[in-house]
Amino acid sequence: MQKAIIGHEEGLSAKFTALVVQKAYQLQRKYKTNLFIHYKNYREISCTHFGLIVDVNVKKGEILYISSKDQESIDARYEMVTFLESGGPGDLVQGNAAGFSDQEIHEEEKLMLEMLHDGVAILNQEGCIVFVNTSFASLAQQSFEQLIGKYINDIIPTTWAKGNLQGKRETVGNIICVDTVEAMVVSVKSIPVNGTAARYIVVVRDEREIKCLKEKLEILKLKTVNLQNLLSKEKEASWHPHRWVGESSEQKFIRTMKFGSAFEKFIGMNETVLDAIALAAKAAKVQSTVLIIGKSGTGKEVVAEGIHLASPRVKGPFIKVNCAAIPMNLLESELFGHERGAFTGAFKKKLGKFELAHEGTIFLDEIGEMDLSMQTKLLRVLQTSSFERVGGEETIAVNVRIVAATNRDLEAMVKEGRFREDLYYRLNVIPVLLPSLKERKDDIPLLVDYFLKKFNKDFGKEIQGIKKSTMDALIGYDWPGNVRELKNIIERFVALADSEYIELSDLPLSIRQNANASYDNSIGPISTSIIQGDVFLLEEYEKQIITAALDKYGSYTAAGKVLGITHKTVAAKAQKYGIDKKIHNG
Repeated sequence: MQKAIIGHEEGLSAKFTALVVQKAYQLQRKYKTNLFIHYKNYREISCTHFGLIVDVNVKKGEILYISSKDQESIDARYEMVTFLESGGPGDLVQGNAAGFSDQEIHEEEKLMLEMLHDGVAILNQEGCIVFVNTSFASLAQQSFEQLIGKYINDIIPTTWAKGNLQGKRETVGNIICVDTVEAMVVSVKSIPVNGTAARYIVVVRDEREIKCLKEKLEILKLKTVNLQNLLSKEKEASWHPHRWVGESSEQKFIRTMKFGSAFEKFIGMNETVLDAIALAAKAAKVQSTVLIIGKSGTGKEVVAEGIHLASPRVKGPFIKVNCAAIPMNLLESELFGHERGAFTGAFKKKLGKFELAHEGTIFLDEIGEMDLSMQTKLLRVLQTSSFERVGGEETIAVNVRIVAATNRDLEAMVKEGRFREDLYYRLNVIPVLLPSLKERKDDIPLLVDYFLKKFNKDFGKEIQGIKKSTMDALIGYDWPGNVRELKNIIERFVALADSEYIELSDLPLSIRQNANASYDNSIGPISTSIIQGDVFLLEEYEKQIITAALDKYGSYTAAGKVLGITHKTVAAKAQKYGIDKKIHNG
């Protein structure tokens, strides 16, 4: 963009503008570029648009700028700037009005006016037409012979022309076509000669084309608004797991690279979860007994299987026993087997789970449900790696890795005398603590995404996602049944669904009643814009919750207890979000 100072005595008058337009066409042909004028608040005017340039009314000495779309056309811009600053050809600089006196319009000037797309008529002092170009004649729908000599007000049937001529001022009016009711935009400029308004130039711009473009623009605006409304509605109404909430391929790669593919079935990126899996992955490499502690439905069996798959015993069997599901009088036979005739109904010899798990891993789920007598027999197996079948005398040696799990507080049961202390310490060599779903709510979107994809595949469905209000309700719920409860709800919906999205009404009443629940009402108000905004910003939600907790309770430990997470997790999150300076000690 290059600056130009107008050098012509009359500024961008009609005559000089006509020459500017002619110059612009010459440069266009020469340099294959289009030039534009920038003046004050006018953003951009084509140098070939006579009517718009005249309307701007630029005076001598004023500054404007010349630009082109292709920045390489420096020479074209320079030539136009030079033309504007020099004032054009010499006869114009001298200010003699060159052909705009009482003499006839010169042929060269007629040719320039004929090049213009706008209609142009030149009037004498009395307002009679002395010249029109082809565009004006076409817009007025009369021939040259019919128009020359006529009073302008006979052609433009309005009252503005007479007042304009008498007042010697510029204005804009309307001209009505003969056969239509379409209006034309009309502007009038005086052409001073020796300080007086000797003549006038009338520029007529066909508004029908402009109106058509405006209508198209309005239609496009309406379409844009409608599209924005639809997108906004869709964004507000639906949660699309494939867009951002589902575990990304990078996250899964990092998780599997860190812990191996053995634990890929355990879905979650919560920090407490990752710490637990990291410990389980280390435990898998050794032969020590592992005790997995967590509420029912937290995924203890998935972790146990991961330990087996990540261990040197991966080629051996993985035997699962649910101690709570087997009657106590049958548990011994289930674990150690029995000989034929050992008890009523024992028609043949049966191998127990320990014997079947030889060279592999046995998973004793819900071990806290085992009675004291059975605990004693299990302790002997742990101490000697041997046992006898029920009704048998042969001692059977086994090489078995034991992984136990419980949803009970075994330490409290030891104090109450309901669990053997020596067995507890034998089992609790490497404890792995799994958080409840209530303590890892940031993993709920990942789990929903995983289960949706799983059951879509299992049932041949194409459920697209979950409504935002539904996701809010899921996150607000306390999940006493943990991940298993969430899995069952998603399975039920996918199996019975008739719609593409999980609605709030599809959830059980117990969850819908918690739709507005927050982590802890005593923490303080959480910004509603996070929940009600166009996008469900989970990280921002988490940041504000942790900030509010730290502001209220003042330490990582206290905030962690309120939020149901460890102080280590609170500290890590605070550092991540840059709010750790709120705490001086914690």
